[in-house]
Amino acid sequence: MATMQKMLNINAPAQKVFEHLTDSTCLPRLRSLVTGTLIALLLSGLALALGPAPRASAMAENGGDGHVYVLNNDLSGSNSITAFSREEDGSLTLLGTTSIGGLGSLAAFGLINAGTQGSLILTHDEGTRLFAVDAGSDQISVVDVHNGHLSLSGIFSSGGAGPVSLSYRDGLLYVLNAANASTRAANVAGFHVDDEGTLHPIAGATRPLSAPNPNPAQVLIDPSGQFLVVTEKNTNLIDVYHIHSDGSLSGPTTFPSVGAVPFGMAFNLASPRHELIVADAAGGPSGTGAATAYRLAHGNVQLINGPVPDFQIAPCWMVITRDGHFAYTSDTDSHTISGYSIDEDGTISLLSPNGVTASTPSDTFPLEEGLSNGSHFLYVLDSRILLMPPGPATIGGYQIHHDGSLTSVVDTTQIVLPFTTIGLAAE
Repeated sequence: MATMQKMLNINAPAQKVFEHLTDSTCLPRLRSLVTGTLIALLLSGLALALGPAPRASAMAENGGDGHVYVLNNDLSGSNSITAFSREEDGSLTLLGTTSIGGLGSLAAFGLINAGTQGSLILTHDEGTRLFAVDAGSDQISVVDVHNGHLSLSGIFSSGGAGPVSLSYRDGLLYVLNAANASTRAANVAGFHVDDEGTLHPIAGATRPLSAPNPNPAQVLIDPSGQFLVVTEKNTNLIDVYHIHSDGSLSGPTTFPSVGAVPFGMAFNLASPRHELIVADAAGGPSGTGAATAYRLAHGNVQLINGPVPDFQIAPCWMVITRDGHFAYTSDTDSHTISGYSIDEDGTISLLSPNGVTASTPSDTFPLEEGLSNGSHFLYVLDSRILLMPPGPATIGGYQIHHDGSLTSVVDTTQIVLPFTTIGLAAE
């Protein structure tokens, strides 16, 4: 770690840039001093000053029972994904890092104002694929996966500016182009994915959001495959699009979020009511956040209950276990994970009265989450991008017990990732 810290020492001018990037919803210390475009240029220069992005390192373990993948969001050279094998006890072993073309970005993700969910997604149809955003080059990388080993299938235009979130179902892929670092307007765009992984733009599947630049957080297809949902942070809206039989879209129809600053979301796949739980990055007591449970009924967003405060700062990312019993949100500025119990009627309640189900390392800011296939393990991307100077990211891993409690199973000190790392997917 001493060598890594030495590599991450930055010169005074570059450090001043980070000192003034503050005041975001989920990354409260970041402040917008310059325009998003200038930030992107300065951060790209910083990446060059730091030299090649540090690759992941992990302790060796024996055996394997799944995988975890992270999107390194490289600001120079080529974007890349690092893969780990998941052992039976949930611990991780480094497999390697694969170039996926394209280019990463920080400003495009709105890291000057909160971030996004779903930049890297894992799918299983005839085979296993990863879809990754290349936010700095307005592209999507399609990556074939064979037992944790990756091969690039192709790189395609995202159909907009600054892609930040992806959702896939039954051969349809939709991307959220946030345009956070662009003068262009944000949109959603849809693609047919053929057997070879080629993306084919769908006529009528590129649609605007509620406003040109609403700082959107995530795009997500509902379990029926009939609707597409987008959360917008700046407008406090939830957008719903109708997906037609050919993949084209109509809408959006907008619904006011009951909670403040709707961010990450997940559908409860075990629920017949198409339950949607949304992390609310703000709106709780004393500057904390919450979570809100909704049902999506014929394209209408209806409240089940909430907001339910978690008494933590900046709950932003959201996952729901496969059995539909628990939801977890990462609390970026409290360095914690909050768990919620999901009752049979869809209502949610905190697992712990103080909202703390697990803690991440005190010098990290937990971002994206991912669940193993059976939801026995929860993995969290722990970022150090806000440190002065910024430090390497790592991955936290937790066993999920029958009561929803979490026990750490990953030694975070043994995993080192680029400070720019932004996305995580697990199986």
